Amino acid sequence: MSTKVARVVIAVFDGLRPDRISEELTPNLHRFVTGGLWYREARSVFPSMTRVATTSFATGSHPTQHGVVNNAFFHPAISGGEPLDTSRAAHIRVANTWHDGEFVEAKGLGCALAAAGKRLAVVHSGSAGSAWLLNHRAREHDHWTFSIHGRDHTDTPEAVDQSIARFGPLPGGKTPKLDEASYATRVLTELVLPEVKPDVAIIWFSEPDTSYHFHEIGSPESDLATAHVDACFGKIVDAIRASDHVDETMLVVMSDHGQISTTSAFDLLGALRENGFAAGCRAEPGVEVLVTPGSAAGLTLADGDLSRLQALGAALMEMPETGLLFSGAGESGEPVISGAFNRALVGADHPRSPDLYWVGRSSTEADQHGLAGAGVYTTGVNVPVGGGMHGGLNPFEMNTLLAFGGANMPATCVSDHANLTDIVPTVLAVLGVDRPATMTGVPLDQVLGKQAPETRRVRLEAGTGDFWQYLVLGSAEGRQRMALSGGRI
Repeated sequence: MSTKVARVVIAVFDGLRPDRISEELTPNLHRFVTGGLWYREARSVFPSMTRVATTSFATGSHPTQHGVVNNAFFHPAISGGEPLDTSRAAHIRVANTWHDGEFVEAKGLGCALAAAGKRLAVVHSGSAGSAWLLNHRAREHDHWTFSIHGRDHTDTPEAVDQSIARFGPLPGGKTPKLDEASYATRVLTELVLPEVKPDVAIIWFSEPDTSYHFHEIGSPESDLATAHVDACFGKIVDAIRASDHVDETMLVVMSDHGQISTTSAFDLLGALRENGFAAGCRAEPGVEVLVTPGSAAGLTLADGDLSRLQALGAALMEMPETGLLFSGAGESGEPVISGAFNRALVGADHPRSPDLYWVGRSSTEADQHGLAGAGVYTTGVNVPVGGGMHGGLNPFEMNTLLAFGGANMPATCVSDHANLTDIVPTVLAVLGVDRPATMTGVPLDQVLGKQAPETRRVRLEAGTGDFWQYLVLGSAEGRQRMALSGGRI
């Protein structure tokens, strides 16, 4: 890269599968990725959930380092027996107070920029929790975070006040979230870039993720949402080209995860109860196994009894709906559950992690719209059967959009396995900013004009009896190991 970069703009399309980018459906994104540096084999993190991915992106690290181990997980800061819901600003604030301001245990992009005297601005049209996690010390560093949910849902309410004064009341309609995307685009292009003038600006679109969930991935509604955020992206490109900083601006497009279509909703709680385990979604008297539902469910024993945990693991492996099972490791370094994978292999080993990660069985078979990727999820999730889900290691959940353009970036499509955690270290590198020691991701060589090391794939297998599972990991010299895919054999 020959041009000095002074400003970076990052556009995030929540849940967008890279195979949904085409000249017909997304002409602006298609033009950008084919004209820039496109990492076609980019990957999310595990569990491939939005708030886990958000924090991993922002901190350049995995849950092992930052501690956000699922979209929802049980935490002593939350009273009433319910799990901590990371989409809710109120829950995030309570947990952050509990941890004396260290709920996120790794330093993020905002911290690194502030240390170098630079600013980060965030325009977020998704959940308030995600907006907070993108820059968890925004107030401390005098940064700027706009949340589409209003001034009570951000630590910098003045960002919302300024936006409402300029663009009118905040939108709040049904899916597809078209009005929210349009409003956020105006905030970025008409307020943030020309007036706030941050060194790094992030805009996060909640679509097409929301429509994938509730209207199915290949539906007309989801295609409408995808086309709309593509048009919004076209306006962002136009705004950058019309600015005085066009030659020194690097533009990044990305998604946090993909999605696969759901084929059935599995009553995991009922199945556990049939096997003699008192399971529930709230911590209350009589509940032995605490469960957070989804495609990647978390299961934790209330009393921590190892023999019961091993029995629980064995029962889950007997269920045909089980796709993958991860546990912690004992003193020997081996998983405490025979046949499970060590959660450390996928960067999800943290004191807050559930005792077991259960992943629903999935495949790469075509769904009802002819799109590859389908799987099981649990009941207790507000998504209809047929809608999209994510959280596991299906390649269509893990494969993400990632491309860099502007600042004389070469036009090429590469097969290197970039990870979500590599994006922020790359941004810091092009800006000449030191990355914090907590960042395990590293700058992407080809963005910096260097030759990338060869990626090696390793396939691991584990299981017992009729249950066997596989995990594919990628690694390269000087780079961290990353999960590429996994499932039941």
